[in-house]
Amino acid sequence: MLSLLSALWLATAPVTTSEQPVVRPPPPQCVFSQGRSVCGYQCKTTGTQTACARTPYGICEVLVGGVHCWDPPLVAIQHPPTTSAKPECKESRGQVACGYNCRQFNGEVACNRTPYGVCSTNFNTLTCWDPPDAVIHQYGAETPAPRCLNASEDMACGYDCKATRTEVQCANTPDGVCRLDNQRFTCFDPPSLLHCDHSAPPPPRH
Repeated sequence: MLSLLSALWLATAPVTTSEQPVVRPPPPQCVFSQGRSVCGYQCKTTGTQTACARTPYGICEVLVGGVHCWDPPLVAIQHPPTTSAKPECKESRGQVACGYNCRQFNGEVACNRTPYGVCSTNFNTLTCWDPPDAVIHQYGAETPAPRCLNASEDMACGYDCKATRTEVQCANTPDGVCRLDNQRFTCFDPPSLLHCDHSAPPPPRH
């Protein structure tokens, strides 16, 4: 009888699960300058300008005498890389660009909008390219690295790139394919059938 009562008690006892505590981002701050308050994250100020990022994942840097703030797109926030890639701002000849993998070349500066993009140069041109959001939602931190291919003065970035002597074309997704037959390109990208559901963003890294 005791064993039967014990079994009934165990069957009706509430099941406790060990859930990970929700990590909340730091609260926004407000900075008073030049007679007004500016609120947000990573706030920076100069003698004449104050600005803040809109999310705790953003950055603000003082360059060329001004405050430059930038926030990653939601897809980059929801799928952070396993590497230590962080957004940044860089300046070249008075021009400022913010994002990931920022490059300076021949007086130009450009960045990727996600940590999974690539920047490359061809002749006097600096080009940055990012996979579509659907690709990052599908692969997350395992998003295959795209590449850029040059052909004479032409350049294209993506996946399964093909080139003639003067032209390049690439697929936009890792599952895409490009064919080159009789100097004619045929590229195809299958549609994404994934529905990505996000319960909560990861903790910001700074």
